[in-house]
Amino acid sequence: MFLAAAIAGESPRAFVERAYSSYRRSDFSPLERPGRIFAPPLAAAILEDQKLAHGEVGFLDGDPLCDCQDTGGMHTRIVSLAKNAAGVSARVSVHFTGTSESRDIRLKLVRTPLGWRIADVGTKSEPSLLKDLLEANRKARRRVINKRLISRAAARAS
Repeated sequence: MFLAAAIAGESPRAFVERAYSSYRRSDFSPLERPGRIFAPPLAAAILEDQKLAHGEVGFLDGDPLCDCQDTGGMHTRIVSLAKNAAGVSARVSVHFTGTSESRDIRLKLVRTPLGWRIADVGTKSEPSLLKDLLEANRKARRRVINKRLISRAAARAS
C-alpha cells in the first residue's frame, strides 16, 4: 500500500521509487486515492473526472503513471531527475518495459506539506495530463449543463 504520510526527508527519487513499488500489489491503482500520490490540483481534476463520468469511463481510461491499462510485468527505471535550486519541485523521467511496449513518462513533482506529490504527467503524445484533464472536465461539465437545459426546455414544452 502506498503510504499517505511522507517519509521524513524523503527525496524526489525515493518518492518516485516508493510510488512505483506500490505496483507490486496487483490491485494497486493510483486513482483510488489520488491525494496520496498526486498534488492537489491534479488529484482534484482526477476526482472530478471520475464524478463527471457517472460510473462510466471518463477521460482517464488507463493508469496515468504508466500510460497503460495493464501493469502486469511492468519494470521501471528512473532515467533522469532534476530538482530545482529551492528544492520545491523536480522533474523525473521514467522508462517502462514489460508492458505491451516500452515507453517514457515525465513526472513533474512538487513538495507539499504532505511531502512530494506528482503535479503533472507527460508522455510523447500527451505533454500535460493536468492541462488535458482540466480541458476534458470543462467540456464534460458543459455537456452536463447542456443536458439539463435541454431537459428543462423539454419539460416546459410538454
